Amino acid sequence: MIRVLVTRDGSLREGEAHHLQVRRAADGEPVELRDGEGLIGAGRVVRTGKVWSVEVTETERVPRGPSLTLAVGAGDRERFAWVVEKGTELGVTAVIPLHCERTAGVATRVRAQHLERLRRHALEAVKQSGAAWAAAVEEPVSLSDLVERALEGTGWLADAGGRPVPGEVGAVPLTVVIGPEGGLTAQERERLRGAGFEAVRLGPHTLRFETAAVAGG
Repeated sequence: MIRVLVTRDGSLREGEAHHLQVRRAADGEPVELRDGEGLIGAGRVVRTGKVWSVEVTETERVPRGPSLTLAVGAGDRERFAWVVEKGTELGVTAVIPLHCERTAGVATRVRAQHLERLRRHALEAVKQSGAAWAAAVEEPVSLSDLVERALEGTGWLADAGGRPVPGEVGAVPLTVVIGPEGGLTAQERERLRGAGFEAVRLGPHTLRFETAAVAGG
């Protein structure tokens, strides 16, 4: 069945009419609905001339899952977009582009003007996977700003020298910090540990930042 993205009022999101045309949807064909903010439902597409709309037949709101935030070194926006997509599929609730020492001079780093595109990636992941919630892509923050926030719940710092991932995490909020290509500096890691982040090993080998992000999710 075709899955389409809708707004909170049930209207088709921008670009979905083209998606229906590419999929060769027929007038009256049943579709699954998602809005990326907990709405799941069903409806039928309606075609009036060249204009597409959707007739909603049923909906429900799914509660957001336990809070899981990935703060990821934002040194390469294309690979960061991959993190947003896979994070949404895995149930990550928020992704924070993290500016740190080793991303400062990177031309391809994530900036505020890239957020709209990244949020669209999250919505496309909802459409592909059937998830009820898209990961929220927050404004980029510096590592200094991150450590000044009050840590809610548990904080992990992805570190090859850390302890293994605990067998159970529970329902408390979890924030996982993942450094950029080249990793965080020793000073940055020390600041995070001082702010309550525990060094945790996400795998047996050194991981690329996007692989570590998926492992952390």
